Amino acid sequence: MQETAKPYPHKGYISERSAELMRGIGNGIEVARIRRRLKISTICSRAGITRQTYQRLRQGEAGVSLGVLMNVLSAMDLEEGMASIASPELDQVGITMSLAREPERIRTEGEPDVLEADW
Repeated sequence: MQETAKPYPHKGYISERSAELMRGIGNGIEVARIRRRLKISTICSRAGITRQTYQRLRQGEAGVSLGVLMNVLSAMDLEEGMASIASPELDQVGITMSLAREPERIRTEGEPDVLEADW
């Protein structure tokens, strides 16, 4: 099933699923801010951004930079969660594909690593 792409001015296109995920991240940031009882102005000051940029992040706009996201997460002590994104250790599909491509063992356990030259 083909996903529809959503246009973003001068930023190219983004799939509807990606846009949905970004809105979810923005919502999660707002929930975290409220739970911590932090003012938007406090987050913006700590992150070095404007209220408008915070609102764009909260709304899941694709044009907000990864650096802004990291600064906002850091302002709320949430940046460690980013370590799991695209983590090689957690990439089960990639691990499975990599293992499937590994060559089969040619030598048996007790065989020496030296090739005999009999010519």
